[in-house]
Formats: sequence, structure tokens, C-alpha cells
Amino acid sequence: MAPSLGNGALRGTQVRCPGCTQFNPPGIRCPNCACGPVPAEHYGAARMLLRAGVDRFALPGRLEALEPDLSRQLESRYAAQWEEARRIVQDVRRCEPFLVLSGFAEESEDRWAEVLPWANPMQAPAASSGQEDGTDDDTLEALHARSSVPEVRHLTALAEVNRGNPSRELLTAVAGGLYEKGRIGLEAALTLTRWRVWSRTRLREAQSDLISRNARSVFEHFPEHRARAAVAWVRVTGEPPEVDLLSALREGLSSADEDLRFECALCLRDEAGLLEAVDSVDADRASLARQTLASIDSSRLAVRMVESGDADFARDVMKRLPSPPSLEALEALFAMVAKVGDSLVEPVMWWAQKTRFVQLAPEVRACWVTCARGAMGTWPAWSVLRLWAWAHEPAKDAAVDAEVASAFQGAAVRALSAAPSAERERLVGESAFRRFLLAGDVEELPLVHTWARDPACAKRLLDALIEMPGWRDETGHEYARCARLLLAAWERPARAAVLEPLTNAVRGTSGRDMFVDALWSRFQRYPEERAELLATFRPWQSLFWTRQLASEPDPLVTFETWWPVDEQLELPRRVEWLVEGKSPEELRRVLPSVWAAAEARVDAWPRSTSHAVFLAAAPLCGALREGHGLVVPDVERFLAWFPDFERRVREAPVPDAESGYHGDLLPDLHVEVKLMRECLERIREEEEAQRLAALKQRVEASRLKDQELQLQALQPRTGPVAGAPVSPSRPKTLGERMARWAIPELQLVPLDAEVVLPGAALETLLDFVRVLQALRTRNDALEVFSTHGLSPEEWSTQAKAWTQVMTQRRDLSMRYLQLLEATWSSTPWF
Repeated sequence: MAPSLGNGALRGTQVRCPGCTQFNPPGIRCPNCACGPVPAEHYGAARMLLRAGVDRFALPGRLEALEPDLSRQLESRYAAQWEEARRIVQDVRRCEPFLVLSGFAEESEDRWAEVLPWANPMQAPAASSGQEDGTDDDTLEALHARSSVPEVRHLTALAEVNRGNPSRELLTAVAGGLYEKGRIGLEAALTLTRWRVWSRTRLREAQSDLISRNARSVFEHFPEHRARAAVAWVRVTGEPPEVDLLSALREGLSSADEDLRFECALCLRDEAGLLEAVDSVDADRASLARQTLASIDSSRLAVRMVESGDADFARDVMKRLPSPPSLEALEALFAMVAKVGDSLVEPVMWWAQKTRFVQLAPEVRACWVTCARGAMGTWPAWSVLRLWAWAHEPAKDAAVDAEVASAFQGAAVRALSAAPSAERERLVGESAFRRFLLAGDVEELPLVHTWARDPACAKRLLDALIEMPGWRDETGHEYARCARLLLAAWERPARAAVLEPLTNAVRGTSGRDMFVDALWSRFQRYPEERAELLATFRPWQSLFWTRQLASEPDPLVTFETWWPVDEQLELPRRVEWLVEGKSPEELRRVLPSVWAAAEARVDAWPRSTSHAVFLAAAPLCGALREGHGLVVPDVERFLAWFPDFERRVREAPVPDAESGYHGDLLPDLHVEVKLMRECLERIREEEEAQRLAALKQRVEASRLKDQELQLQALQPRTGPVAGAPVSPSRPKTLGERMARWAIPELQLVPLDAEVVLPGAALETLLDFVRVLQALRTRNDALEVFSTHGLSPEEWSTQAKAWTQVMTQRRDLSMRYLQLLEATWSSTPWF
């Protein structure tokens, strides 16, 4: 016979009825189903006979009539099946310590007693536990995953969630338990509404209704759990508790169970009960208590928060602190930021943005303004920038208050100025940063100047400045402000660091009138910056070119401004513009700049430079051929300069960018050079002819003058005798008198008439040689001396003087020999 405990027939002193499985005192007919009394040791055999179809009223007699062996066989078979159920019950019993309600094991036994024995062995559940003593080394979560018995899965999920493991899978199993009858459904209602679980619970409407009904059932049938049932009902319905539920909750506030006290305080929003949990060692309980107290704007909570100086405390408070806040709460938060430091700034910023600034009470706005003028400037830049945007969000029909704008603008400037380089790129990318720049005055300009030289953010900042005209600000003066910001980045010192990123920012953009106006003013005021301006703002060069043509009277200044920064192939066009229609005088003034530009460009861009030189040389040659002699020095300098330029053109490699030029213009330049040389040769011949004619004229004039002087000197000796009558006669002309002097049959040169001995009778070389020639052809030396107004002593003195001069001047001595060897014409002597 199987032991009595092997068939589940005994529970204490009572015996289970084989007909209805209810427990009754031993030896009596079952009051529920009228089945006769059956001893506990024969309970298994009786259940087997009932399954076989024996009437329960005849069951005691049939058991007495069974053969002993058959009775033992039936009892053994039932015991084997009960053993499987007992293992399941053992798993259920493992879960009970972690459940709120009790009696789950007995309920499980009763459930299995109703279904045993089963006719088909395949209906038997798989064993959950492998040990007879009911212990198991597996965790409840592992048992939940391994078991195939629904009640075991539900109860293990409930137990694990109650133990603080509300995973998604376990919560799904617990929610499914709401549909189970009996204690499982009631326990599921209590479990899903516990404070640790409720925030993670996602219920459908039908599940919420089940929790509400099950909570009411627990409230009615389990008086010891009335407070917990009231918590479940209030939490799931969200309605104020009824009188009986309210009473149960208040009773729960004085419970010995700390967790239950906290649950009741949460539902009642009891300040004293929640303050008890504010400093709990359980971080989750303390956090929820703080948040709940913050939601009711507890003044005692604000005091506790400031006293604690705990940043986590303040974060919990801000999660549920009402917005807009009270002045007391805001001041407490500012006090916490002053105590804790920057770690609380970002939570304060996110909390503040829940309500628009213009919707705050006046005293609260004033508190923010005070903070902005004080500590806010030392907060992290990103948070201050977001607060700036929050404060500058205007109302529908009103602009931002001037005092608010000024306070937050100053705080943002201070915070951004102190921002480390690593954070600046992120800050520049914020739309609030651009609005901040547009809304400012002058305080932001040094900030822009400094950040534009920071490699970490320069590119992004300068891109933003160039794109900023598309933005708008509340003042309506955004265009002028954009130009001021750009010029702030352009200002010295260290401008070299800005040029490349600014060039990249401007590249590919269309002209911006508001920028060009400001930059043009800079262009006019600071000529030394023109090259950098034109090179940096290359896409807008056409606008600068037009404005300079209209305002600059001197084309040479324009040319010298533009050619160093032009595109490489623009030099011919600039040279053509410079020399077109210029007079010879203007050509002489501008061409040196063209040759200087060619010198600088020829090695890198030989073909285009040769075109530019040709365009300048052609009008120079034209002016020369038209007879403008004033360009001769320029032509001579060009001809001396051209051979070296030609060599450099031939030696320089041709870049790919000059592939559009089929070749250089050196052949055309050679034509111009040839024409220049031919013109110069003709000019020199004409000049030489003119020079010789002028010299001849001068010599003739000198000779005539000498002859006239000599005739005047001879006139006293050749006059009439005293007392003799003077016959009237016609006076000789100067030409007639000069014609009587001897002259060399040789082309005279200026050296012949040069006055060598001023004041002497023989002051020129021609005078001296004429006397010598006369002495060579006349026998009477005294007569020769007398004719030329000389005495022998004077002749000796002047002859010595001329000898000394000719020893010092080789040109005079050589010309002296030529004149002596020449044939002289003879004239009659008086």
C-alpha cells in the first residue's frame, strides 16, 4: 500500500473526499457530494475506480470488495501520477515566500487533485524539478524559462518581479497572469501596481479593468492586505479613493512594512510619509519620494534639498518640479547650482524650458535676470546659449524685454568667451548661436574675432557668417549686423589665419550687397589691404572692379591693384584695358608697370604673359612709328629688356591651364621689335643729319663773326689819311668783309668754333690755325700779325698757350693736325 502522503489525501487531520476532492473530517460521508467515507490509504484506488466509472455512492463497498493485489496496483498507479503533481506543487512552494498572498501551494494541490488521475499518460506535465526534496539550485528566472507548466511560469514571474527583476519578458508573463483565476490573478494585480513596477507597466484597457476588479476582490477576501489592495485600485484607476479604500490607505501609513507605508504615502501624496523616504538608502525609493514631493511643490522638500547639497537630490526634484515654478523653488535651485557647480546647470536648463519665459510670473523673470547678470556667465556655454534662446523667444505680440535681452546677452558673451576650444565647433553649429550674434551690439565682436582664428571652429564660424544674411532677427537690422560681424573676423591682428577658411567660405556663393558695401568701404580706407580683400572675396571681384572703375581716376592704380591678385590668365585682358586709347605720354607712364607684371608672371604663365607683353608693345611701337619721339627712351629700354624676357618664355614649362593658348606671341613680338629698331635707325639718321646741319650752321656763324671782328680790328690802319679828302664810297657789308678771310676746304665741326681761350685774340682753334696757315703762305709775318691784331709778343704768348692746351686735350691736337693738312682758300689782303 502507498504511503498516505504519496497520494495527497491528508491535510492535517482531515481527509480528502475522492468524489469532490474537498477535505472533511475522517470517517464521515462528504457533506458536499454525499460520497461515503474512504480511508486515506485507499484514496488513490478510490480515484482510479471513479475514473473507471464506479458510482461514488457505491465506492466504499467496491473498495472493500477489491482484491488486495488489485487495490495496491491501483494505489501505486495513482501515486506515480501524484508524484508528478507534487513536484509542480514544490515549485509553487518555492515562489510563495516572494508573493504577497499565501495558500498558492494548497491551491495548486487542490487543482491537481481535481484532474488526477488522467486516462492518457501523455497528458501528464513535464517534471519541473528534478529533486524529490523540493529544493532546486536553479533561480526562479531559470525555472520560469525551463518550466512548461503555466501556473509555475506565472508564479515564478510574479516572484521575480516582486524581488526587483521587472524584465520585459517577466512583466509580459505577469500581465498574462491577470487572466488566470484564483490567487494568481489577484497576485498579478498587486504585483503590477507596486511602485517599483508601475512605471514600467504598459497595460491595455481590459487589463486595467481586471486589475481594478482583482484589487477589489483582494480588499474583500484578504483583510490583512486591504491597504495593498487599495494601493492597486487607486493606482490603476487614477481616481480619488472611496471611503473604505481611503481608510485602508491611512491605516497603511502606520504599517510595520516600510514598503507598504511608502506605497500608501505615494497614493495619498502624504508629505510626512514621503519625507521619511527622501533620505532612504534605497536610491529608487528616495528618488520617487523626491519626485512626488516636487510635484506637489513641497516647501519642506526645497529646504531639505539645499541642506543636503546633493546633486542627485536636485535632479530628482527637477524631474517633477512644476513649471512654471514658484519663486521659492527657483531660488532653491539657484542655491543648489551655486553649491554643486556646473553638473546641475544642464538639468536646470532643460527644466526651465518646459515653460516659455514670457509666461513666467514677473518675480520669477526678475530672479532669472538677476542670475543672468551674476552667476550665469560662469555656467557652461552650451547651456547658457540654450537659456539665451529660451529668454529671447518673443511673445506673439511683443518683442523681448530690453532688460531681459541685455542680461542674457551679457551672460552668453561671458560664457562663450570662456568656452574651451573643443566645444566651440558644436556651439557655432547651434541656430541659437547665429541668433545670438545677430541680436548683439558690440560685445560679441571680440568673440567673433577670436573664434575666427581658432582652427577648431574657424571654418564653421566663417561659413555661418557668410550664410547669415538669410537669417532674421528681432531688430530688423540683420544685414548691417552681418557686415559688422564679418569685418570683426577680418580685423587685425593675425589676419593670415582667417584668409584661407574665409576664402573657402566665400567660394561658390553669389554676391552679397550688404557685405560688398562694407568691404568696399574697407577697400577704400585701407589700400594696403586691397590685395588680401580681392584674393579672399574672389567670387565678388566683378562688383569690386565695377566700383573701382567708377571711383578711381587713375587706371594705373587700378591695374597695379588688380594684376597681382587676378586669375593667372587675366593679365592680357587687364593690359589691353590699361593701354587701350592711351596717348604717348600716358603709355610712357603705365608701361613700366606692365613690364613689372610680366617679369613676375612669365616663369609660371609664359604664354598668357607673352600675349600681355604683345598687347603693350604694339601701341608703343605704333606711337614710335607715328613720330612721337618722346617714347624713344621707352622703346630703347624695351628692346634691351626683351631678349631676357624671350629666353624666359622659351624656357618656362607651359601649365595645363594655358592649354587654351595655341602658342606664345614671340613671333609677333619679333615683328614689333623689328619695326621699333627700323624706326629708331631712321630717327638716329635724321638726328645725325640735323646735328651736322646745325653744326655747320654754327661754324659758319662763328667764322662770320670772327671775320667781322678781324675787320673791325684792321679798320684804323686802313682808314683815310689825315687831311686828305674823303671820297664818298659805299660801305662794305659784313659778308663782304668776312669773305676776305681764308677758310679750310674741310667740313667744319663744333670743336673748331669752341672758345678755348676766352678773352684772347685767338680764342678758338680755327683762329689759331688760320694765323698759322697765313704765316705758311705769306712772307711778311709782321703783316700777318698786324692783320689779325697781334704783336709779335702777343703771338708768342698765345702760341705757347695753345701748345699747352693741345698737350692736355687730345681732341684739339688731332683736329689741329687735320686743319693744318687741309687746303685753305686764299683771300686778297689789304
